[in-house]
Amino acid sequence: MSCRDMDRLIQLYVDQEITAEDRVRLRRHAADCEECRSNLQEMIALVQSLEEIRLHAEADRQFHMPTLFKWVAVYTTIFAMVYFSPQMEREQADLPGTSSVRSVATSSAGNTDTVRSQVAVLATQSEKLHIPDGDYIHVIPPRSGTEDVDTETAWVYPSAVPILIKDRPPWYREFKRLVFVRVPDNKTLISLAKTAGLDVEKNYSSLRNMAFPTSVILTTGEQPHVQTFTFPQKEENIARWFDKLATTQSLR
Repeated sequence: MSCRDMDRLIQLYVDQEITAEDRVRLRRHAADCEECRSNLQEMIALVQSLEEIRLHAEADRQFHMPTLFKWVAVYTTIFAMVYFSPQMEREQADLPGTSSVRSVATSSAGNTDTVRSQVAVLATQSEKLHIPDGDYIHVIPPRSGTEDVDTETAWVYPSAVPILIKDRPPWYREFKRLVFVRVPDNKTLISLAKTAGLDVEKNYSSLRNMAFPTSVILTTGEQPHVQTFTFPQKEENIARWFDKLATTQSLR
């Protein structure tokens, strides 16, 4: 099977809709293809990162994780341990920001009716990183405003960073979830967080103990949360990140 076929199987795996036969095909192909193995590891990391965000949002509402989900998380962890070789885990340990892949947890699968939340992408026309197309994705120049976009999530791309730090626009503080893409160093990350009005010393001390460059999801509110991730290389994987993050539980 081709790598294009594997992309489809990886998506089925992420959605927990993969058959036993396709699972074997994916495992065999990923063992021999470094690119597909890397893509699979990125998506496993995505699943866990988004699940941590979902659980954090539920905790903010004083909800508890259902017993059924606990078993789904256990099953998925066993699945990853059984079907992916120790060699893959060794290679995975060398990838920055993907150490959390070993403990995989997924949210309820097969929910195709989930409504995507609107998201803002703060970037200039000179941005070189891929920005997916979508009705729910709104690219906003950092010197503009978000009055016409009802959103609680903002992706902050590298081209927007200098302007945000310099101008400190007041509307930047209104976002409840900030996704910083490929932050080069600790100083830049701290400046972005403080510009957003976040109390770094009180609630985000972990920001000072990260390896750079990295990408970070900051969730604000009464229970602040920090989640690092590896921003994908392939455009289709970037689109999956946007899609999955837009369908995680609302923070309102």
